[in-house]
Amino acid sequence: MNINRKFNHYVDHTLLKPDATKDQFEKLLDEAVEYEFEAVCVSPYMAVSIRNILTTIGYPHIKVCTVVGFPLGNIPLELKAAEARYFVERGIDEIDFVLNYGELKNKRFDYIIKELQTMGDICRNGGAVSKCIVETCYLTDKEKVAIFHYIKDYAPHIDFIKTSTGFGTAGAQVADVALWNELRGNAPRPLIKAAGGIRDLDTARDMIAAGADRLGLSAGVKIMKELNELRIAGRAGAWA
Repeated sequence: MNINRKFNHYVDHTLLKPDATKDQFEKLLDEAVEYEFEAVCVSPYMAVSIRNILTTIGYPHIKVCTVVGFPLGNIPLELKAAEARYFVERGIDEIDFVLNYGELKNKRFDYIIKELQTMGDICRNGGAVSKCIVETCYLTDKEKVAIFHYIKDYAPHIDFIKTSTGFGTAGAQVADVALWNELRGNAPRPLIKAAGGIRDLDTARDMIAAGADRLGLSAGVKIMKELNELRIAGRAGAWA
């Protein structure tokens, strides 16, 4: 755990519900500004508008993240690449793209490496951060190890590996974050984003202690309120 880093800077404040309304996106922005979250992660339809709003109101440092190939990942690489390029060219800061994990299951490792390299290069060349979502709930431990090594060893422009879309059968697991952190060792990348099902401060802390560098949270405000209550009581620990 990096005790010099405030908790809000771990948070991708997330709204990816398919039925999300304009009012909910406006509330998300208000909350992101109030708590100075590291980023907002929003549906593709709203991403460019939200980037423009944050810049206009004087908060360009709050990053805007959107999702690509979401939530299944099983679209042709040419389409996935075109999606990413569209948003990178329009100033979106971070791209969370879903791996074609069916092809990982099919052991088409050349395809997986090509997808990783293509997506990483598009983001890096456009000045955006790339996060590869691997949907751990559908992978064996052997596959979780394999995809980490493909990213680490063959796709140097992929910045993060991410646990989940939040739309699978399960979300982030502490054991998966710890596994990847162990595999990473002292290497600077890939960073780890834990997302899906993190709904309270204890779970968030466990993810960070296991090695998470970023958290995808729809419950970010609730967790910040928990933390603030502990601060008032003098029990916030490293984040006091």
